[in-house]
Order: sequence, then C-alpha cells, then structure tokens
Amino acid sequence: MKAPAAKPSGGASVGALIRAARKAQSLALRDVAERTALSISFLSQVERDLLAPSVSALKKIADALGIPAGRLMFDASERPAAPVVSVLRRGDRKQIGFPKSTIRYELLTPDLRRRASLLWLTAASGAESGPSFSHEGEDGVVVLRGRLEIEVGGVWHVLGPGDSIYFNSELPHRWRNRGRAQAEAIWMSTPPSF
Repeated sequence: MKAPAAKPSGGASVGALIRAARKAQSLALRDVAERTALSISFLSQVERDLLAPSVSALKKIADALGIPAGRLMFDASERPAAPVVSVLRRGDRKQIGFPKSTIRYELLTPDLRRRASLLWLTAASGAESGPSFSHEGEDGVVVLRGRLEIEVGGVWHVLGPGDSIYFNSELPHRWRNRGRAQAEAIWMSTPPSF
C-alpha cells in the first residue's frame, strides 16, 4: 500500500495544490515532466495523492511551477492586510515530513504569508536537502544541536551548535548532516521560501 501524500495544515493536499498551480498556468503534466525530469506517471500519482514526493522532487516541481515549495507544503496564500502578533505553541506548529525521509520541518511562523519564514529543521545523520537550488532573497541558519554542513555558492561551511550563517539565497545552496547525531537548526528565509 502506498503512503498517502502529506497534507498542509490549510486542508488541501499537496497533490491538489500542485494540480491547481499547474492548471492556473495552463500547463500539461507533460510540460511539468519535461521541466523536472520526473515521469508523467509519477507526477500524476502525486497530483492524485497516491504518492508523496520527496523534498527534492517537491522542490523540482515547485521550481517548474515558479512557486516556493513551502506554498505546496504549508498552503501559503496572500499576506494578511494588517500586521498581527502571533504566539505559536510548540504543539501547534505546522509540520511536514515525508514517508521514508529522516527530515522534518516545522513552521515557526503561523504561515508563509509573512515577510519572512522560520523553519525548525530536524535532520537525522546522513540526511541531506538534495541538489543545490536558489531563490530570491536571503537565508539565515542557526544550528541548535549536532552539526550541519551548508553549501553556498559551491563552498561548504561546517556549523556546530550556536554557529550561524547568513547568505544571499540567489546563490545555489543546499545542506547535509554528515555527523553521527541528529542535527537541529532554525532556518530563516526572506521572503518566505522553502
């Protein structure tokens, strides 16, 4: 039996959000398959919520559709009109995880409709984000526990507890955990991106 797709907290499934974004741009599955190097069959099963894409595949799909992957994961929409103050309790965080993945993301902001996003990243030993990618804006990372290696513009930076990095996210970047222990970090992106 195949694992069901993850659902953003807004209620719509990842597959439904991908299908809506694709149709809004009048793209066929074939168009997205060509842009992502993923099969039409795979994309169709993702859209029908028969398969949950890996973080890497989700990023490829989001890039092909020209939208942040976080929009697919957390069902982000337009920014609220008025500024708000939000307290988010630990048990109320929106989470995304994928079957057979050792990576978990928790949204520390109420949603992705803000000027910046904060994610709590938990990565088991050996986990990695996938191929390098870039997006508009700036990113900042603070490692809380374990070790995280972050590649920015072809240069790897090894960060331990308390270390941080801040960079122009238009530079290709990715991360990996080559340590023996689980790593935890806070990842900030402005504008919100994933």
